Amino acid sequence: MNILGADQGELCRAFAVSGADKFAGVSHRPAPATGSPQLDDVPAWIDCRIHAVHTGGDHLIVVGRVEAMGAEGEGDPLLFHKGRFGRLAD
Repeated sequence: MNILGADQGELCRAFAVSGADKFAGVSHRPAPATGSPQLDDVPAWIDCRIHAVHTGGDHLIVVGRVEAMGAEGEGDPLLFHKGRFGRLAD
């Protein structure tokens, strides 16, 4: 899992497009435990193995077991609420 930064809203929208090659032109490397894509230039990341999957209405709830994590960048996380991106406030 990649935690996008507050200035990465466009990247978030690019990953939300269905049917597109989501990683085209996006710099990434394999995560240390699972080999999942770990994006470059994100404030933090969490490398998980799937532990369980549950149905939740029209969604799937995926529970992961954390194998590794790190915080490599500075800055606020990207937040999305009520259809908009936002920032944390003091």
